Amino acid sequence: MAEHQNDEAEYSDNSYEIVNSEECYIFLTDSEEDFSAESRLQTGGIESSVLENEDAFDGTESSDLENEVAFNGMESSDLENEDFFGGIFSSDLNNEYDSRFIFPAHIKRKEDMEIKDVVKDHVLPFLPAKSLLRFRSVSKEWDRWIASPFLAHKQTYCFRDVSGFLSQYGNGIPTFLTLNESAFGIPWPLLGFLPESTVVRSSCNGLLLCQGCDGEGIYYICNPVNKEWRELPQPNYYHGSEPAIVLAFEPSVLNIPAHYEVICAVPLIDQPLAYFEIYSSKEKSWRCSAADSIELEFSELKEGGFYMKGTAYWETSCGKLLAFDLKNEVCGILPLPFGSAGSGVLTQMHGELCYICANNQTGNAYKVDIFGGIDMHLKQSIVLDFELVGAANRECRALPCVNSNVMMIVIGKTLYSYHVRDQKVIVVNRELNNFSARYLPYVNSLVMVAPS
Repeated sequence: MAEHQNDEAEYSDNSYEIVNSEECYIFLTDSEEDFSAESRLQTGGIESSVLENEDAFDGTESSDLENEVAFNGMESSDLENEDFFGGIFSSDLNNEYDSRFIFPAHIKRKEDMEIKDVVKDHVLPFLPAKSLLRFRSVSKEWDRWIASPFLAHKQTYCFRDVSGFLSQYGNGIPTFLTLNESAFGIPWPLLGFLPESTVVRSSCNGLLLCQGCDGEGIYYICNPVNKEWRELPQPNYYHGSEPAIVLAFEPSVLNIPAHYEVICAVPLIDQPLAYFEIYSSKEKSWRCSAADSIELEFSELKEGGFYMKGTAYWETSCGKLLAFDLKNEVCGILPLPFGSAGSGVLTQMHGELCYICANNQTGNAYKVDIFGGIDMHLKQSIVLDFELVGAANRECRALPCVNSNVMMIVIGKTLYSYHVRDQKVIVVNRELNNFSARYLPYVNSLVMVAPS
C-alpha cells in the first residue's frame, strides 16, 4: 500500500484509485469539473445534493467526497481509455502506473524460472554445509543466498544425514571422521575458535555442546562450520566432572531462531537419586525441572547421553536406561538387553530407539545384535565374517547409525560402515587414534546459533 501511495504522489494529473463495493464503483479524480453531466453516466438515482451529505457514504467526511462520483453498473466499454482505472482493465498487468502487479525482484513466475533458479530454491537446502560453502563462488547471487540466514534455516531443516563422527579421547584435541571427504567437512582446527580447550559433551543436528577444561567447566554451544558460538551461564547445581548432559535441538519450520535446550541429570551427593536441570535458549537461564527426583538403584549415570524425539536417555551402570520426557517433564526407568549393558550404543533406526551391540565371537566372525522397542527385545542379528571385514580377533564396538540402513562399527583401529539392505561392508577410516575414544554423530549443517 505504501508503494501505491507513493505512485499516486508522483502524478499531478489524472490520478485514480478504484474502490469496489457491493453496489457501486467509486473512483477518485483530481476535480469534479473534469466530469460533465453527460459523462457521469447513471448514478443510480443519487442526487448531487445527497453527495454533500456524509451519511450517504457511511460517515465519510464531506471533504473526502469532493472528488468522488458513484457509478452503478458501469461497463468497461463506457470508458474512453482502458487505463482509466490505473491499468485494472489493461492486458498489460505490469503497467507502470500500478505497481501492485509487478513481481518482486526475488520472486520469479514459474514460466520465467531457469534451471539455476530451480537448483537454488529446491536443491541447495538438501546439500551439506561443505558443498554449500564451495558453491558460494558460483555467482554473486548464489553467494548472497547461501550466506543468508534464510538458507541456513532451510538447510538445517532439510538436511539431517549424519556426516561423520567427532572423536575425542579424554581431554585431548577432538577430530572429525568424515564419511565422505569431498562432501562433508569441518574447518581445521576443529574447535580452535572457542576461547579455551574443551571436551565435546553432546551433538545434535549440527550443534555441539562443549565444556571448558580450564577449571570452571563453562558450557559452550557452537557450530564448527560457521564458527558461531555462545557461552552458557553457570548452572545452579554442580554437574560433576563428567556430567550426564544432553543437547536437545529440533530443527523445524517454526524454529527460525534455532532455539535449543540442555538437560543434565544431576545425581544427589551420597544419595541414589537424580534430578534434572534444564537450560533454555529462549529463557536464557537454568532451572530445576518440576519432575520428581528418581531413584537410580545405587547405580551411576554414564557420561553423555542420547536425545531423540523430545526425550533424553542415559545409560546406567546397573543395566537400566534413564529416560526424561522434555515436553511433559516426566522421567522413568527403561530396561536394557540382559547382559549387554555397557557393551552397546543408543541410536535411532527406523524411527525408534535402538541399542546396538557388537561382539567378537569365538570362531571366525563378529556378531552385531540390534535391540529395539519399549522392552528392548532382539530385532536382528548380523554376522560378519573375518574375511568380509579383513580383520580377525580384534576388539569391536558399534557406533550410532548413519541412518536406518547404514550401521557403523569399529574393529581395532578401523571404522567400517555396514549397509544392512545390501549386506555390504565399506572401509571408512583405517587410522583411528583410539578404540576407546568418544564418538559422537555430527550433521554438516549451516545452523546459526541462537543467543544464549
